[in-house]
Amino acid sequence: MSILGRIRANGGDIVRDEWRFSLKPGRLKPDAIAWIKRNWTDACSEAWPEFDRWIERAAIMEFEAGMARREAEAAAYEDIMRHSNAYIDAA
Repeated sequence: MSILGRIRANGGDIVRDEWRFSLKPGRLKPDAIAWIKRNWTDACSEAWPEFDRWIERAAIMEFEAGMARREAEAAAYEDIMRHSNAYIDAA
């Protein structure tokens, strides 16, 4: 079972607001929550399939273009969504 599947089986969920994520713990026990926090990147990747592309794009914008981290994250999110919508619109 996936990380997200286990979270949901315990009444929890990972909620995405644009590129920001939060954990709704449901009935998860403290040790399970601690494990999820240690594996947060993998959990976010399951919750949003574009997560890895977004992380990479934000890092490039931050380090290569010299953008502040928050600015790079926002710009990467807009770029990912623009391209995702272009694929949806073309279908």
